[in-house]
Amino acid sequence: MKSTELIRLFALDTSFIESQNFLAGRLLRNLGDMGRKNYVKIYITDIVYREVLSRFTKRLSEEENKILSVKKTIESHIRVLKNFEDYAAYFTLPELDRAKLIEQFKKDFDEWISYADVKILPTKGLTIEKVMNDYFESNPPFGSAKKKSEFPDAFSFYALDQYFKMGKKDCYFVTLDTDFDNVLSKFVIPIKEIGEKLDVINRARELRFGILSLIEDTYVSSKSQLELDAKTYFSKYLEEEANTKTEIRGMAIDHIESFEVSDFKFDRYNIVQTDEFGAQLQCGAIVPYTVTLILKDENHTPHLNKSDFGYMGIEYSPYVIQAEKAIDFYVTIDLNLQTGKAKAKLSDAVSPTSIDIFDDWDYDFFFNQ
Repeated sequence: MKSTELIRLFALDTSFIESQNFLAGRLLRNLGDMGRKNYVKIYITDIVYREVLSRFTKRLSEEENKILSVKKTIESHIRVLKNFEDYAAYFTLPELDRAKLIEQFKKDFDEWISYADVKILPTKGLTIEKVMNDYFESNPPFGSAKKKSEFPDAFSFYALDQYFKMGKKDCYFVTLDTDFDNVLSKFVIPIKEIGEKLDVINRARELRFGILSLIEDTYVSSKSQLELDAKTYFSKYLEEEANTKTEIRGMAIDHIESFEVSDFKFDRYNIVQTDEFGAQLQCGAIVPYTVTLILKDENHTPHLNKSDFGYMGIEYSPYVIQAEKAIDFYVTIDLNLQTGKAKAKLSDAVSPTSIDIFDDWDYDFFFNQ
């Protein structure tokens, strides 16, 4: 019979660490703090360790190319600023020292592993029989396509399964890789959302120490103001993001006509970190927004199917994006245990997926409005 004791063991997949923007992710930092305090125990395999370093190097290379593109855009589209010495820095952005940044990240990653007391499980010496059987039988993570690229993931998961089977302990496996959705293990449990699991652990701890009710009461009393602050926060982001775009679907953007973020409510919150000074809450919301762009059709050529949308026969036309994004807002609650008072403030916001407002949307088009 399975124990009802809270699961405090977390194994991390490369996909989760990368989704956190590596060490910059708030949830990863929260988890590391909890590992430091022995509230949880964190595991990675040596394969995940090497994959994280490899993925960081690849992402750095990709983003270096984006920086070069931005520099070219500045050079060609903002030339008038060359008349002012105060803005010379726009045209002299420093070159990235890739080797130095990669070395620094490895050092920082090693220090985080030490700080959070992460245990690295070796995969050397594992028999390949089980993994090869899964491959030929199309079991997860290979699937019917028998993707050979999944061999590192398969060995990594097999190492976790063997380790926790020997110890007869349950462990959450935090991964965004859908290939693990149907994997079978009695002890390793794949999850995509870690916030809810940290919430359970932190609530149990703070209930024992008597401050859970203070955290909850502060959140409830501050919720309306926090939602207004979150709307303002996202509105500023939306404006900045929209103004950085120069084209969409091959059409040049002349300017941003308008943007609007509709009212929204936090639909859940998780207590993802606590200490003697306060707590960190993860507050989820679906944020609806509308952006109206004015597109410049310099060639006067049809760019969409005429039967559906007609020709764009004028030089400027509006393009309206109506969409919504799942956003996690982070709230800091500062506690004063001597006075029994607390205050809440918005501290950050991230998207569980891409936060690019022009990608991955549900959209409607309205032309010549």
